[in-house]
Amino acid sequence: MNKLKLLTIVSFILFHFPIVAQTTGNSNSKEVATNYGLMFDKEIEYKVADSSYAEVVKLIKLGDKAQAMQFRILLNKAIDDSTVLIFNDIQKGSDLSDPGWSLDYNVIKGSVTKNGASQDEIFVLLYSQNLDGGLLPGDYNNLFIVNYSIAAMSIGMKDIKSTIKISNAEASTSKGNAIDIKSNHDEIKIIVKRN
Repeated sequence: MNKLKLLTIVSFILFHFPIVAQTTGNSNSKEVATNYGLMFDKEIEYKVADSSYAEVVKLIKLGDKAQAMQFRILLNKAIDDSTVLIFNDIQKGSDLSDPGWSLDYNVIKGSVTKNGASQDEIFVLLYSQNLDGGLLPGDYNNLFIVNYSIAAMSIGMKDIKSTIKISNAEASTSKGNAIDIKSNHDEIKIIVKRN
């Protein structure tokens, strides 16, 4: 019952007061080191329309023992994106096999287009229910899996681009101390080819 109350309180704060999820660090990605943080496994992918896919999110060079983390996933939100990606879900990867890890997310959908896609913002929260648990410092190459679909495309359309981006990434120790998990490799470009 206490775990349920904790989840409810944390989810309420995270999802109803977005300012809490804002990063307080410098947002200039040029000053962020390139080889650490929460990032996608790849930077560009070529996919076929009208199919489903999964992208791996990894965490490289975690500097301290992390008890919890939060971030957002932005879908189809870059200025030059075509709205063709459809968010299905996010799940724990193989590096989070311990059942003490809880993953919760909330989808804020944009206007749905004719093809069924929308510009979405997904608030993600991961935390360990074990007070002395947490991710030890190091590399995690399969932390999350983002599942999505690509809408069907009209015949004759050229290849188009959209993105999945990680933003506002933060982590903390069991004592509430901040851990930097931001990366400037926080986006994957999806180039969609028609069938």
